[in-house]
Amino acid sequence: MKIQVLKNEDYQDIENLPKKGTERATGYDVIATSGPEIVGETYENGTYKRIDYIQYKTNLKLAVQKERQYSGFGYTDIDYDVLAFPRSSVSKYNLTLANSIGLIDADYRGEVLLRFKYIWQPEDYKISTDNLIEGTVNLTKVYNKGDKICQLKVTKVENVEFILVNELDSTNRGDGGFGSTDTKKAEKAEIAQIQMSKMEELYNNLGGIPTPTKKYSQLIHERESKQFNQ
Repeated sequence: MKIQVLKNEDYQDIENLPKKGTERATGYDVIATSGPEIVGETYENGTYKRIDYIQYKTNLKLAVQKERQYSGFGYTDIDYDVLAFPRSSVSKYNLTLANSIGLIDADYRGEVLLRFKYIWQPEDYKISTDNLIEGTVNLTKVYNKGDKICQLKVTKVENVEFILVNELDSTNRGDGGFGSTDTKKAEKAEIAQIQMSKMEELYNNLGGIPTPTKKYSQLIHERESKQFNQ
């Protein structure tokens, strides 16, 4: 499939287009065409009260093209979108991509802009004489003009249909979320231990036969080991 790039002062020939760092890489690197634009609120002395985000321009405007594929039922138009992922180099900076992963829809024709959240460090702060917290930005810990600031990855658009129903199909998990599967594992392990203890007690208190020389759990373990080794 093909992605059109609008020509401008930064994209004059194919050498300037986004490209992969290695032959088998999946992301296409994008370069910042501006320095960091720090958006936030400042005090009168120029220090920051807060930073909303740091924005970079790329001068990159895309048009993702549909792709026609043939199947036994005829031709189908396949649509694609583009995802903007942070590069691994972001770990060297006080930055994190503001929207985690940027989505560039197939019908978007504007410039690809990248916004990052600034991660404040202890050395970025000081207390003023008025007991105000004043922040600064360490410009050695942010991207600058000419740096590779993100990588693009193309994905197929899956069109789905949402439908209303009166009841959802049931599953073992149900509506459990946020670690519920770990909780259920622990509950099952606890129930199994209780059942084993009851069987142990019943086995050790059998009447009319000699006192067992081995515990019930030991016999079970030996039987399972024997089955495993067969």
